Amino acid sequence: MTDNKSYSTQRMQMEESNLTKVLKGFYEGSLLISTPSILDPRFRRTVIYMLSHNKKGAMGLIINKPLKELDFQELVTGKISNNKKGRVGQTVLFGGPVEFKRGFLLHSSEYNIPGKTLKLDGNFNLTNDTKALLDICEGKGPISSIFTLGYAGWSAGQLEREILEDSWLVAKAKHSIIFGKNYSEKYGSSLSSIGITKGYLASESGRA
Repeated sequence: MTDNKSYSTQRMQMEESNLTKVLKGFYEGSLLISTPSILDPRFRRTVIYMLSHNKKGAMGLIINKPLKELDFQELVTGKISNNKKGRVGQTVLFGGPVEFKRGFLLHSSEYNIPGKTLKLDGNFNLTNDTKALLDICEGKGPISSIFTLGYAGWSAGQLEREILEDSWLVAKAKHSIIFGKNYSEKYGSSLSSIGITKGYLASESGRA
C-alpha cells in the first residue's frame, strides 16, 4: 500500500511530467508507459518507443511483449532453429496492432545499410530490410536490437489527448531498457526511471 504522502508526491510528479511534455510538443524518441486507465488488453502494462510524432499523428513500437509462439530464425529463413529464441537469441515482439505482418528492426547505431537504415533520435537506428535480419541469424547484425511485428499508431492530436488524460507516462529512452532481454522487468524499470512505482499506479487505479 502507498502512504498518503508518497501517493501525493508521485501524483504531483506524474502530472507535472505529463504537462511539461505536452507543452514542449512532440514525443519522438521518448518512451511511453501505459497506466491502469488503459483498458485495451493489447496495451496493458506496455512500454512503447516512439519512432515518430508530428502534427499528423504518431507511431511507436511496443518493446516488452514477446510473441513466444514465434521463432525469429524460422520466421526469417524458413528453417527451424535449435532453440526457442533462434540461434542468436533474438525474440520476436508484438510491436502493436497496426500492420501486424510488417516487421521492424530497432537497433544500435553502429549497424547501417546504406539507403535502408533510418537514423533516429538518441543513437537508435531503424532498418526494414531482409538483409539485416539475415545478418542477425548469421551473427553479423547490430550489437543490440529488438524485432517487432506491427506498430502502435495514433491519429493527429490523439496521443496528446491521451497523455493529458493520464493514459500514458513519458520517459527518456534508455538503451538498457529498450534492448534489455528481461521483458517482464521493462515496465517496472521504465516507471522507476521517472520516480514512479508500480504500487503507486495500483493505488491510482483504485482511486479512479
